[in-house]
Amino acid sequence: MAATAEYACQRCKCPFIARVADRKRGWARFCSKSCKASRQEQRTGQHAAYQARKAHRSDGHEGGEFSNAHLFSNEDHDCSKTDD
Repeated sequence: MAATAEYACQRCKCPFIARVADRKRGWARFCSKSCKASRQEQRTGQHAAYQARKAHRSDGHEGGEFSNAHLFSNEDHDCSKTDD
């Protein structure tokens, strides 16, 4: 079995057990994914920036809609036709 040790979470300081090999790789710094995500958000601010951009959109859509969608219609296309 792999060697393990007890470490303190870098965010909440709670003790947790992790593999020594993972710790040497720079992994196992946080006790949970939520602690990792909280620290990453503090460091980068990516999610807050995304929420701010989302709030500033005037039309309320996420995007991905065409302003002239009929240009992309497949109504005239028939897959059973062959070009001979």
